[in-house]
Amino acid sequence: MNSLLDPEFMEKLDGLALLGRRRRGGRIGEHQAWRRGTSLEFEDYRDYQSGDDIRYLDWNVWSRLGRLVVKRFAAEEDMTVHLLVDASKSMSFGTPSKLHLAVRTAASLGYIAWRRMDKVALAAFTGDLRETVAPARRRGGPTEIFSVLSGLQAEGRTRFSESLIRYAMRSTRPGLAVIFSDLFDPEGYKKGLDALRYRRFDILLIHVLCAEDLVPGGRGAMQLLDAETGEGRKIRMDRSLAERYRGVARDFVDEAETYCRRQGIEYIRAGSEVPFQDLVLAYLRGGAFLR
Repeated sequence: MNSLLDPEFMEKLDGLALLGRRRRGGRIGEHQAWRRGTSLEFEDYRDYQSGDDIRYLDWNVWSRLGRLVVKRFAAEEDMTVHLLVDASKSMSFGTPSKLHLAVRTAASLGYIAWRRMDKVALAAFTGDLRETVAPARRRGGPTEIFSVLSGLQAEGRTRFSESLIRYAMRSTRPGLAVIFSDLFDPEGYKKGLDALRYRRFDILLIHVLCAEDLVPGGRGAMQLLDAETGEGRKIRMDRSLAERYRGVARDFVDEAETYCRRQGIEYIRAGSEVPFQDLVLAYLRGGAFLR
């Protein structure tokens, strides 16, 4: 079906759901399957999943086809999941690369959203915002999402805030925005996150870093090159400078996490060396937006 997720792992995702905050200022609650009531208009079927209300099982379909399905109603509260992937050049670093982790985690969440019949949108940003997949409920499967993610290459400069501001301002269906980025933008990242908050998005920021981002390698005379601008600087890396580097890196990460916590943004830091399966099934399931 795709080159990003193997069938065995996809089976583990089948019972999961992405969640959203339905009332501003309220607690983050489970993404409900549907609203209760007797005047709801029937719209469609979907496969039964663990946790669904058995009152909505269609026993006629079971008797004819031996298949458990539940009724979906037009008044069902759906959710739009926005997958926003930083595909700038700095995301090429790491073994495997930061983009590798971002792409496969995004594919996993896109698959979960599709299984729950949520609308899914996908955009990548480098020097410019590329809205590659518009929000839609894809009855035929997440093939388009997988195809676009598979083709992403790490290239160009980061314009994190500029891209997210543009995305927030033109989005007509705010929902859950899942952002994958190393946040390496000289112009900063806070204005972009603030724009999404202003438009009433729920935000999950997955801060993707690699070992080289946090601990400098090598000693002695060397030239540092900015991966995105090509600008260079000659330095002599000794123990003192390496310690200063680590301190600046720690401060950068701590500041991002503190800012997100204060603004009600779910923050998860992920090393590119972490298997994306573990990130989804262990770390993300321990947060507010995936159950």
